[in-house]
Amino acid sequence: MIKRCGSLAATTLLCALVLSACGGGGSSGSSETGGSANSASSAGTSASTSSAATNSSASSNAASSTATSTSSVASAQTCPATSSNLYFCDDFQAGNTDNWDLTANTGGAFSVEDTTDFAGATTKALKYTAGGTASNAVIALIKDAVWTAKLGNKADYYVEARIKPLTNGTTGNKQLYMLGRYTASNNWYLGGLNVQNSTGSTQVEAGYMKAGTITRAVQTKRAISQDSNWYKVRLEISGSTITVYMDGENLGTTTDATFTSGKIGLFTNNKSFFIDDIKVGNPADKPVLFSISPAATTYAADAGDSPYTITVNAAKSDGTTADDFSVVSDKPGVVSVSKGATTGTSTTVTLTPLTAGTANITFTSGSDSTLIKKIAATIAPQYVDSTATYSLSASQVYPAPAATTAYTDDNLKLTFDSAPTLGSAGTIRIFKSDGTLVDRINLSGESDSIGVSGSNRRGVATTPIQISGNTVTITPHSGKLAYGTSYYVGISSTAFSGATLNGKAFAGIGKAAGWSFTTKSTAPAATLTTITVDDDGSSADYRSVQGALNHVMTNSSVSNPVIAVKNGTYNELLYLYNRAGVTIQGESRSGVVMQYNNYETLNSGSGTSATGAPTSGGGRAVFFAENSDLLTLDTLTLKSTHTRASTYSNQAEVIFFKSSTATLTSGHRLIAKNADFYSEQDTLQLQGYTWFYNTKVSGNVDFIWGNNYASLFENSIIEMIGDSQYPASNASYANGTGGYILQARTYSGGKGFVFLNSSLTYADGPAGVKVATGSNASSYLARAAAGTWVDNIAFVSCKMDTHIIPLGWAANVSGNPAPNPATATASTGWREYGSMDMSGNPLTVSGRSSNSLQLTATDLGTAGLGDRNAVFSAIGWTPTP
Repeated sequence: MIKRCGSLAATTLLCALVLSACGGGGSSGSSETGGSANSASSAGTSASTSSAATNSSASSNAASSTATSTSSVASAQTCPATSSNLYFCDDFQAGNTDNWDLTANTGGAFSVEDTTDFAGATTKALKYTAGGTASNAVIALIKDAVWTAKLGNKADYYVEARIKPLTNGTTGNKQLYMLGRYTASNNWYLGGLNVQNSTGSTQVEAGYMKAGTITRAVQTKRAISQDSNWYKVRLEISGSTITVYMDGENLGTTTDATFTSGKIGLFTNNKSFFIDDIKVGNPADKPVLFSISPAATTYAADAGDSPYTITVNAAKSDGTTADDFSVVSDKPGVVSVSKGATTGTSTTVTLTPLTAGTANITFTSGSDSTLIKKIAATIAPQYVDSTATYSLSASQVYPAPAATTAYTDDNLKLTFDSAPTLGSAGTIRIFKSDGTLVDRINLSGESDSIGVSGSNRRGVATTPIQISGNTVTITPHSGKLAYGTSYYVGISSTAFSGATLNGKAFAGIGKAAGWSFTTKSTAPAATLTTITVDDDGSSADYRSVQGALNHVMTNSSVSNPVIAVKNGTYNELLYLYNRAGVTIQGESRSGVVMQYNNYETLNSGSGTSATGAPTSGGGRAVFFAENSDLLTLDTLTLKSTHTRASTYSNQAEVIFFKSSTATLTSGHRLIAKNADFYSEQDTLQLQGYTWFYNTKVSGNVDFIWGNNYASLFENSIIEMIGDSQYPASNASYANGTGGYILQARTYSGGKGFVFLNSSLTYADGPAGVKVATGSNASSYLARAAAGTWVDNIAFVSCKMDTHIIPLGWAANVSGNPAPNPATATASTGWREYGSMDMSGNPLTVSGRSSNSLQLTATDLGTAGLGDRNAVFSAIGWTPTP
């Protein structure tokens, strides 16, 4: 089955694989995929490497060492002899594919070619070159005779291979799976890679295909690059347990008892790749474990900065015995490495930035030299406090020089004489007046922990330096500035270029420049019931919305606090945790805009929180509200400024309302009224119970979704906007784009998503792309997620414009699966009642999908869909405007 994970063209439907997690998200309420690309986030990756002549290295036999090593030319790895633990192996060194039945997709081709292996040696490997048209299929199966001869009737085994993904022209979901227990072309277990253009959107997956529909029960974020790195991927099947590994690391397990026997194969959704050393063996023979944390593949610092600590987890195949490993810097004068103490199977390694330059840090497993991790380090020159002066005033810097009432949650602003260019090296620093460093802001690769210290916090990647015209806005890290404290700002001379500052060439800013300020003497009173936020002026309690959210979380004894937000644009990521009764009240609906350019590639996943100071995992939503009952959003706009593009994974919620303890009869509640919610993909992710009254929700791909019980949209506008990824200059989209409004993932028994007296409209997208209408219409009310979720959606007395396709519901269309249930009833499934055109005339619905149901007035009462009291009857909640 085929699925297009993006909005629909008026003239063509590009499709990819039906995925249980495509559209709104992944399993267990985590939106992991959707739109035109799947999700993932950064983590460890193995890398091919060649050793340099001189290296700084650390071995497990010494706490720290520096060595000079010279490598010999590596030889290609070949298959060992089969044994009681290794049943089959193919290294393709014979230059043929005699063990395989190969079926390339249209335009695709197989070949056995010379390539460079993980150690830099020349080897032969099987290459698959994908065709130019997106398609998905089982492309390789081991021959029956080979399988029978090598494995007989064995049902439990692992299949393992080294895989190097290769770049090819089409984008979107790029699944590359090894198959096990293959019984038919549409029935098998899977484990492998989901490759994207961005390594921040890649993941390792495991699951199964049943009757042509894939369920990816395991989706674990890992950085997977193309064209350079080999990854050792292993699918292990033992009884009903399915486990996937990458580079020896167990990345997840699921269970399924559907298939009890079957052979191995390969599946791809149009991905080019090399594959080598395919092995099948005893699942009791476990792989060597080798991973690093943090698992980022890059590291940036200034010379002289504090050392960077990495934890290496290295274990022998028994999983408990610590393993040897080496770590090497190819430029020890730039970054030196040293190994610290080992506890259990974990060892600390420190990287010390010494001088400006670049270095590659390579970690290699002692028991399996094919397991390699590599970090590319970029070290900027050591920070030097500039002595330059510019006669700075309030016209150039904010807070103004010698300001005495600066806010602790405010931004810094620096205005040049003309538009500056952000440099590639250097930092921005905030010091106390005595020279103590308080905060360091890197030019790129930044992160932050949002929330209150001592409680759950949201770790996110951030873009704290923004340039608009001549002005640079700099956002310090959360909680770094204290009340009643004097500070000065320092900026490296290399941080900005191409513009003068108050008539002088920019040579950095130091204490001598005089950009100093003192913060307000005391924090707002803990007993405040109304907390004001204003991005300018002098009478507010806070400059940022998050500052006010931190206040109400810290002072939790105050009931029903109101955060009153003055007109302004608040460019920030937001987090609220475990705080009931909070109202965020804007001064005006269009005047208060809370926004950020957050999206799947920058911060993957729906979002989780953690204690301490997490720097990742907080998800792609602008506002992550977690376990906070009766949150009210009133008279404001929440907006994602991200625009969909093929180079990104584009899921970008404006709010993820998370109710982790929700049940059919209880759950956290959200009220949104007189408010706008704007994004392109996955705009609203909702759990628990939510009510939207007199709101407008805009998007184009699955832009209302979530694992909810009941969400009511009353007197609201649901606006389809043009998809920025497909401009009219592309002939396939000359008539505009379409999309899907919903992808419901309602829990069993819940009312799901109900739209009452609302209007379905359309508008140009943020890049000016139009929506297809009339005979070219390609917008659908909903599509299904192909999982165990229930597709409960009802449109009651709603007006629908001409962008909605007559079929209405995308069941068995463009590869989208049938909903659950496939046959709607009054109380469950895809339903409509009294649909109208925009003039209020009855809409012709004779062409609607056979998987949907037109309700009667009696049905409406039976199903409890006629008013908000009925929709929320399970929890006895009747919210009021």
